[in-house]
Amino acid sequence: KSSSVSFCQCLNLGIKVPHVKLHFFVFADPDRPVTPPKVKILRPSQRECRNQKEKQRKKTLVCVASGFYPDHVTVSWKINDEDFSSGVATDSAAQEIEGSYRITSRFKVNAALWENQENSFMCIVSFFDGETTTNHTATLHGVQGKGGGITRGEYLKVTQSAKLSYVVVIVKSCIYGVFVGFLVWKLQGSSRKHK
Repeated sequence: KSSSVSFCQCLNLGIKVPHVKLHFFVFADPDRPVTPPKVKILRPSQRECRNQKEKQRKKTLVCVASGFYPDHVTVSWKINDEDFSSGVATDSAAQEIEGSYRITSRFKVNAALWENQENSFMCIVSFFDGETTTNHTATLHGVQGKGGGITRGEYLKVTQSAKLSYVVVIVKSCIYGVFVGFLVWKLQGSSRKHK
């Protein structure tokens, strides 16, 4: 009779039922190495960014966590270090692909938030390795929107360039005026000599 030993990792799902604690038991292969997730955020698609027909335009950021084992993860989002759960849709369970797991989370945000370079969007994947929970993150910054909104530095550069152009036009006009005045004076002087 052969015997095999498995270990069990207990994960508290946080489901609250009065006077009852619920736990979900997951069996993990002790021979497989624990591997933390690799996290990245994908930008909104170009097609979605072009859609300006909606009154409240939305942009969808996609967080992908991949290559992890075991599959004990939760995904959350922050904008400028503030937690956000509205507009978030995360896969109900991680998918096993070639021996490791992958999970995606989609975050629909207002276009005005995405089209502001000052905003940072962070995807946080909390990974439980059987003993401790570690956070793995990816951050993406907003972009400059097509509706205007330039940065202070760009504004100063444009206005300084405009001032310089204006000064050049004024100086050229003055030189032209002096030249025309000189020609008129010369022509009047030569016409007096002919009389």
